[in-house]
Amino acid sequence: MPYTKVCPRCGAENVEETPPPPGEPRFCIQCGVRLETTEAAPAGEAILGRVLREFRGAPRAPKPQSPQAVASPRTPRQSRTKILNENPAPPVPPPASPPGLAGPTAPLRPESSPPALSSGGAVTVPATPLAPVGSGPVKPFTPGAIFAQRYHILTARELSYSVYYDAVDLLCPNAACRTLHPQAPPGGLCARCATPLDTVLIHERRAPGEGISPPDAAVLAVSRASHPDILPHRNVLVFQQAVYTVAEHPGRWGVLVRGRRVHTPGDALMLLAPIGRVLSYLHQQGLAFTPATMSLLENLEQVISFGGDGAVKVADLSVCAPFSGADGGRAQVARDIAFLGQTLGYLTTGVTPLPGALDALPEEHREVIAGALQGQYPTVAAMLADLPLASAPGAARPLRPIHGQATDSGRKHARNEDSVVTFTFDKAQQGGAVPIGFYMVADGMGGHDAGDVASRMVYQVVTEWILKSKVLPDLRKETRKFTTENVPGNLLQEAIQAANKALVHHASAQQSNMGSTVTAALIIGNVATIANVGDSRTYLLREGQLRPITQDHSLVARLVQAHVITPEQVRGHPQRNQIYRSLGQQENVEVDTFTVLLSRGDRLILCSDGLWEMVLDAEIQRFVETGRSPQQACDALVAAANAAGGEDNISVIVVELE
Repeated sequence: MPYTKVCPRCGAENVEETPPPPGEPRFCIQCGVRLETTEAAPAGEAILGRVLREFRGAPRAPKPQSPQAVASPRTPRQSRTKILNENPAPPVPPPASPPGLAGPTAPLRPESSPPALSSGGAVTVPATPLAPVGSGPVKPFTPGAIFAQRYHILTARELSYSVYYDAVDLLCPNAACRTLHPQAPPGGLCARCATPLDTVLIHERRAPGEGISPPDAAVLAVSRASHPDILPHRNVLVFQQAVYTVAEHPGRWGVLVRGRRVHTPGDALMLLAPIGRVLSYLHQQGLAFTPATMSLLENLEQVISFGGDGAVKVADLSVCAPFSGADGGRAQVARDIAFLGQTLGYLTTGVTPLPGALDALPEEHREVIAGALQGQYPTVAAMLADLPLASAPGAARPLRPIHGQATDSGRKHARNEDSVVTFTFDKAQQGGAVPIGFYMVADGMGGHDAGDVASRMVYQVVTEWILKSKVLPDLRKETRKFTTENVPGNLLQEAIQAANKALVHHASAQQSNMGSTVTAALIIGNVATIANVGDSRTYLLREGQLRPITQDHSLVARLVQAHVITPEQVRGHPQRNQIYRSLGQQENVEVDTFTVLLSRGDRLILCSDGLWEMVLDAEIQRFVETGRSPQQACDALVAAANAAGGEDNISVIVVELE
């Protein structure tokens, strides 16, 4: 009879014709975890394995491979070539059949899909390789610990009833690799294929001294669904006396209930609205959010804020339960509505409101909160309809840019010829203050010390022009309002033209062949003016979509426009370094400008070709989305470019609008 052992981690059936010798270790053929026993598995265990695999879900679609995952050698980077003719003769098309790309090398160890959300219950984590152990209360994991043989803990934020962890998922997201790392690799990149590892947010919900039940199948199914106010769940694990919800990382985030912070009535409504939308959605699915045994603060710890004020998501649905009882769930709906009323009172006063003590509540919310606590509303929608949600100040508040920056010489150059500029300030005007930010990446060219001299000159001239000649004088009239119509569209053009003339005159005097590319963004309120010359880029990341705003002034960009090559072929093309427009070549240079109306949550990425040539756009997006801050995203992007070869100077700025 064949010997079968079901892996407790991934559910794979490990079948051998004869039982292994006693004491000889055996390892899972799928995920590599050690199988602790050599006894033949009962039939029920084999069935469990099939169930786990059945509900593991379809495998993730393969993501575009990074250049570093390609086995064929990269075309050696050449010195930047400047083409003075703006309309050169059409280039010779590449061969009809470009060199094929070799597939990725074999992973370090075979890896199946991880334990996933299932409709049959949460995945139970084996206790042996995990800490903490024992029968006492659950203790938080410390930074550096490995949870569930898969998640490397970065930070732990302990609340009154739960813990949040920032963690690195050690399983490579590349479907062609799926390497499971024992520790977080340097730079956060897969040791096998250099794909960036994902950052996740783990919420630990505890029940010390009590048994804790896995989430219901219906709850797990809903947790997978896409909802704008729910942090997407990746996994739900049960270990000892706690449930661990693994969710996609939201970037910058905070705890909604931190420090008993008191909000204005308008801000409280803005925070309440997404929670109400989630409750309405859950009720439509036949689920209730708040258990009868949990307090207000315990329930509110399932909610986080992210990306600045006004952005709220529910981070953990594991407390939810299907409707039950003879009333068809009406009592559970009423409890959720009461929770919503208590939340509104707590946000505005810092204490939990009680039915008989509502005098401290804001007058405009008092009647609605009382009705919610007394069960007067049949649905969440009915309660929200009585609140002045339209007056919540969310969209009216000015956007505020926060940024990170990083620059590096790369692995192949001793000198860094890039220059990076960032500055932000507030300018008072009638009705408040308008945030202003200026960001620029300049990539110098010319060899020896000419390249870094060129980029520094661009940096100095453009910055001085904007600050002294334009921005400050234009903003002295405090009554001025900035919109897409009255932001000076030629502001960046004039500044970059001034830098170009200074560069031409200096090069002529020094008899030097120097030049520079540039991309810049001037943000005033909710309006961004983008400019570029050359092949340094500015991207916009909005609602999960990354798109370039600027257009490269290069030979390969024209080949893409003519449909001779694809955008993916640009990075390995032998003529990718030939640009036909740069600063320092002619007395006048054409500057492309673009105007973008920004929204909260938008991100701008400015970078030199040393980044985008080494890191695919899909990977740039993933780093920015999963970065805990713009600065962390910048550092990770530079590390990824160096890991891919670092063939040029690398510079990047990430600006997030909150």
